[in-house]
Amino acid sequence: MDVIRPDQILTLVLFMAVLGLGWLVVKMNRGGIARRIAGDRRMRLVEVAALSPTDRAMILQVDAREFLILRCRGEAPVVTALETAAAPKVEGAA
Repeated sequence: MDVIRPDQILTLVLFMAVLGLGWLVVKMNRGGIARRIAGDRRMRLVEVAALSPTDRAMILQVDAREFLILRCRGEAPVVTALETAAAPKVEGAA
C-alpha cells in the first residue's frame, strides 16, 4: 500500500510551480504594483521606527514635504516639519 500516490506528487509539484511563478511576478513588478495601489495620493508614510514598545517615530510625506511625527502612549502626537536636504555633492563630478 503506497502512502503517497504519483498523482499527489504531481499535484504538489504543480501547486508549488504556480506558487513560485506568482511570487516571481510579484517580485518583478513590486514597484509597479505599489504605484498602482497608491495611485495619486498626496500623503504617504515614508518610514516608521519603534522607539520603545509603545512609542513610535514616523516620517510622513505630504506634497513633497516631510514631517516627523512622534507618538507616545498617553500623549498628544508631536508634529515637526523637516527641512528638505539638498542632494549631496559628489567630489570630482562636473
